[in-house]
Amino acid sequence: MAQQWSGKTGGTHWMQRALVGMYKYVDSSFVYGIMHFWLLWYIIVRRSVARGAYVFHRRRGRSRFNAAIDVYRSFYHFGQAVVDRFAVYAGVKFDIRVDNSERYYDNVKRKDGFILLFSHVGNSEMAAYTMATPDKKMNIVAYGGESPVVMENRAKVLAENNIGMIVVQPDSMDHIFRINDALQRGEVLAIAGDRKMGDNTINCHVLGADAKLPAGPFELCAALHCPVVLTFVIKESKKTYHTYTELLQVDYSLPRHERAQHLAQQYATRIEQMALEHPYQWFNFFDFWA
Repeated sequence: MAQQWSGKTGGTHWMQRALVGMYKYVDSSFVYGIMHFWLLWYIIVRRSVARGAYVFHRRRGRSRFNAAIDVYRSFYHFGQAVVDRFAVYAGVKFDIRVDNSERYYDNVKRKDGFILLFSHVGNSEMAAYTMATPDKKMNIVAYGGESPVVMENRAKVLAENNIGMIVVQPDSMDHIFRINDALQRGEVLAIAGDRKMGDNTINCHVLGADAKLPAGPFELCAALHCPVVLTFVIKESKKTYHTYTELLQVDYSLPRHERAQHLAQQYATRIEQMALEHPYQWFNFFDFWA
């Protein structure tokens, strides 16, 4: 069985700080090129993580040989996503086009808050830098086990864009109260719907088999009478990203637990569709179907 991915960005603290500083003088294409020299070694060393990508490519119908090649391509795209993140920390600007932006900003103008569901298909962190507005604060629910360098730079860039972080720590329930307070203030809550934390899960059908999604985000969406917006951020070229947004349907005639299940399956279906369209930007590197 594949080891569950920690979700923590690799590399030592000084390497990560050096990467941020380097972007003031070096173009990202140079770093993309360097990745080819160490990527195979990284996959071999982190083969338990690479297995998560391999399982995905096998599930989408690839042969064993092609799936193994696809793992390399997936990690190359993932490396680009990480590089782009550090480039943003250094002040590099990207062109990010948002689909259905009018519908999204209609929700921003509402007095009440709403939930922005994202996933690990594509580079979701990039969306925050364009989808936040001065009119409504966005709060990103973030994994608390990231490296100090990433957390420090992420907080700095997000604060410049009227975005805060609600950090989830496994030994604390503080984030629950902060989430509730943010929605009560009419703010945006951005949360991943595909990163399993703990044992409370919802089974959904993805690529021909059951997958476990975290129950928390969908139970939250089902309990609150507020819009739920799904977003994907897909890299299209060196400096260009395409953000897809859509409103999920919440059937309030159903009991709450069934509403949560219905929302989760809508989400899972869209993950499957987007992942098949952009298979090398599937970054769920853990045992998704365990």
